Amino acid sequence: MKSVRVHGACLEGTGAEPALVEARFEPADLKRTEIHVTGLPDAVIREARGRVSCALAESGLRLPQGRLYWNLVPAARKKRGDALDLPLALAAAAACGHLDPRWLRGALYYGALGIDGRLHGAPGGLAAGLAARALSLKALIGAREAALEAACVPGLDALPGRHLGEIVAHLAGAGPRIEPLHAPSDEAAPSLDLPSALDEVRGQALAKRALMIAAAGGHGLLFIGPPGAGKSMLARRMLGLLPPPSFEERLEIGRVQSAAGLWPGGLSRRRPFRAPHHSASTIGLVGGGPRLTPGEISLAHRGLLFLDELPEFRREALESLRQPLEHGSILISRAGGRLVLPARFQLVAAMNPCPCGHRGSTRRPCRCSPREVDRYRHRLSGPLLDRIDLRMELSPPPLAELSAAPRARRGPSGDALAETARSARQRALDRRGKPNVALDADELDADAPLTGDARRLLLSAAAERQFSARALQSLRRVARTVADCAAADEVSPEHFAEALALRAPWP
Repeated sequence: MKSVRVHGACLEGTGAEPALVEARFEPADLKRTEIHVTGLPDAVIREARGRVSCALAESGLRLPQGRLYWNLVPAARKKRGDALDLPLALAAAAACGHLDPRWLRGALYYGALGIDGRLHGAPGGLAAGLAARALSLKALIGAREAALEAACVPGLDALPGRHLGEIVAHLAGAGPRIEPLHAPSDEAAPSLDLPSALDEVRGQALAKRALMIAAAGGHGLLFIGPPGAGKSMLARRMLGLLPPPSFEERLEIGRVQSAAGLWPGGLSRRRPFRAPHHSASTIGLVGGGPRLTPGEISLAHRGLLFLDELPEFRREALESLRQPLEHGSILISRAGGRLVLPARFQLVAAMNPCPCGHRGSTRRPCRCSPREVDRYRHRLSGPLLDRIDLRMELSPPPLAELSAAPRARRGPSGDALAETARSARQRALDRRGKPNVALDADELDADAPLTGDARRLLLSAAAERQFSARALQSLRRVARTVADCAAADEVSPEHFAEALALRAPWP
């Protein structure tokens, strides 16, 4: 009556937490097999007793009379979901003498079972593969859907199974061997070719430059302007200015997509773009709920989060963005547990200048009172605005610009802007290993020192516009990015002046 141990995993947020399944069988003169589960299982896992018993019987591995004990380690952590069905079944089979426990070593098992023994996919296959790698295991064995995702993890064999009996035969060497899957090729993965899409936006040369600087440094950006100014159109095309994600970033993006059931068929070559409606709840935006699921900011991890009609979002939802904007993650604390979710996103937002939208427009008069405008703009708190590095007011482009022939349009092309943004970002990565938005105070002193005319300019602007310390540091980061876009080693007063111009005053 030896104990058997099998490696499994449970999906938690955007990651997979390893769970060791311990099984022990004690023969007894009982009318049926009693199954006891300990280790804080949820209702889905407790119901696995019936599913697993039927699946084992369908595979010719009927449980004998007695008591079967399952213990889930670590016992003090809540276990959720049906991905533990497969390791529970294999542990039970080995404890009852149908399998040699040594055959189960060196692999993590991940998948849900039907009562006929068929394996069904469970979300989080890539996260489970990364958990297996962290445990120094050599393979993941599970449903084909999970194995396809885990095949993207370097150095891990991903073996797909269709039926519990097929996996048992493979482990026992009594049937056809299951061959590991190959990772999907990059050609099969979704890509995005958008650099030239910015050319579809006519006019707004200064706004396009602001997009380029935001993309180069990873800075947050807010467009303010009346309807028809092109705010949403510009923001949605920013993705084409960003560099493609690195392989490790693709793994991070894929892990989140996998856990959310949004697996695109391979490691995506595009950065995510999320644009939730302004009616989104706080939980929908930042995550949480009974199962601590990721929200929009996690789904936008390593990509863009676009918030259109920014003041229309709920105040508490917007305020919850403050910590993730600075730290790149969010800690969800509930009575049922605590979970850290990734949220290193770049914020791009758009809003009207007033409730009617026409304040400052030369085409239609604004009918809002000063009090209404003040109330509308103060839906956004000062601390949140301080964390948005670039704020730009837009006006609708002149009709002559909109109707101009392509060759007559001013400003660099979308391809040129994308190349400048990516080159500038690479300069920052070569210098510090991170984009300029992440520079701390000591790094700013070295990379964007305040001396001479630049110091006088910034101090004068700070006194006039009552900048906070955070806003001053933000201006220095943007100035460093402006210098990188100009391929300049030193940050000049002109670079600081442009950084100031890109931070429109707030009433």
